[in-house]
Amino acid sequence: MVLFSSFIRASSIETSGCSNQRTVTPAEQNLRRQLEGDERLPKKTASAKIASINLDQLNVFNTQLEAENNALFRFANRVHMTTEPDVIKNILLFEPGDEYHPKKLSESERLLRKQSYLYDADISAELNCDGDINVNVATRDLWTLLPEISFSRSGGENKSSIGFRESNLFGWGKRLSISRTSDADRDGYLFVYDDPNIFSSRYRGRVEYSDNDDGKRHLLELTYPFYSIDTPYSYGLVSYSDQRIESLYKRGEVFSEFDQKTDYNQLHFGHSKQLGNSWTQRLSVGYIFEEHSFNAIPATHTPLAESRDLSYPYVSGHWFEDHFIKVRNFDSIYRTEDLNLGWNVKGLIGYSSEEISDDDSRAVYSFNAKKAHFSGDNTLWRFYASLDGYWNEQQGKVENLFATSQMQYYLNTSFEQSWYAKIRLDYAKNLTHDKQLNLGGDNGLRGYPLNYQQGDRSFLINLEKRYYWEYDLLQLFKVGGAAFVDIGRAWFEDKHNGVNGQVLKNVGLGLRLAPSRANAGTVIHLDIAAPIDRNDDVDSVQWLVTVKNSF
Repeated sequence: MVLFSSFIRASSIETSGCSNQRTVTPAEQNLRRQLEGDERLPKKTASAKIASINLDQLNVFNTQLEAENNALFRFANRVHMTTEPDVIKNILLFEPGDEYHPKKLSESERLLRKQSYLYDADISAELNCDGDINVNVATRDLWTLLPEISFSRSGGENKSSIGFRESNLFGWGKRLSISRTSDADRDGYLFVYDDPNIFSSRYRGRVEYSDNDDGKRHLLELTYPFYSIDTPYSYGLVSYSDQRIESLYKRGEVFSEFDQKTDYNQLHFGHSKQLGNSWTQRLSVGYIFEEHSFNAIPATHTPLAESRDLSYPYVSGHWFEDHFIKVRNFDSIYRTEDLNLGWNVKGLIGYSSEEISDDDSRAVYSFNAKKAHFSGDNTLWRFYASLDGYWNEQQGKVENLFATSQMQYYLNTSFEQSWYAKIRLDYAKNLTHDKQLNLGGDNGLRGYPLNYQQGDRSFLINLEKRYYWEYDLLQLFKVGGAAFVDIGRAWFEDKHNGVNGQVLKNVGLGLRLAPSRANAGTVIHLDIAAPIDRNDDVDSVQWLVTVKNSF
């Protein structure tokens, strides 16, 4: 099947009539799985400007192909409301008359690919006879009006929702959804409205409201984001409130519950600066007020956490490199992915004084960093580390400290197959009674129930043989598969864990379905996993149906 017509058209630009045209030749396909990128665009010149922008908007199905030329797909194309051209233009970082910058075209292409109503995007350009640039923007729409009927099962627990979702309301890129949700902890109703370009501006707004059997939740957000690398400033506000019943787990079973109410309000302002050598620095200041209160209910069988009130100014920094390339068959299946090989580092520090918060004085901190690196033509490494928590000044110790480090390794043996390994280490210290560090079927140990082991540290190893098959299931899904082994353990350093602290192992097989006509960017996981040396409280086979953002 042809996924996206602009990717298969001839890559050589016809030069008849203009001697200053640039001929683009396709890059040789290799085991890096890298696609053509900036090298297809004309080089920047001192005088070149954007002369014209042509939009090539493709519908959901390509009925020129025999496999997609049927009554159902033709009807879907007719009733589908194609994205309005102005919506596409509002996302672009350039317009006719602007000075030509190849990087702005490449970043605009990435921004288009992030939109939930587009499957893919391709921006190409060529010099005209006057030495200016004609730009072609090709996109393919997704089917966005969907019934919200989903079911997933992981670690012996079910999660489901029913309702509808429209992520391209009237073709204007707005999202509206109403659904009834159910999972291991609560049942309820959820309403979401998300507007990424209010009145065709760069302002973004989001409203969420849920009414659950254990409480209510609302979110109000209005921001002017760093929508591009060159955006000089950002500001906004967020208001969030949530009342719910939370659960504590032991060996996959709920052993205590409590009522928790969280209020969170934030104001922020940020400034961005280009540092050269593809580096960008963003510095932000803001103020956060957050309040966490806890109350006992009949199912409460453990000590309650003490209420926490924090009111603090903060300073945050974000440093990142612009080193994006286009690849395929890493996190999705035969879909263009934007992989940044540069550093991406964020940090935040704030101080909540007892004189303002009427609670213990606390320093608030968070840090995370990630990096991707090709060590050979077929070998990719990904690194990630994070740290967050508080320093309680009155008690003279850290509080709710969580630290994570993770390394991923890809060995591509062909364009369709790879070996994959992930090692994750987690560490927690001085957790309050509302927090747990869990390990189980929902976070990587697929042969065991949700939240099966608890501790103040854990490790997890996932080993997989991955298959990316160039096969279209019903012209709706790209298909992949995996054979996997998981090994992990969570334990307390200063406690005798007994059987709960043993190293756990499982083996399994999985099918991967990547939607190509709706919900692009997600991957449906259908897994069957068998624990090794299992205990009596673990089923001999675990069936898992989950929706994730990656393979």
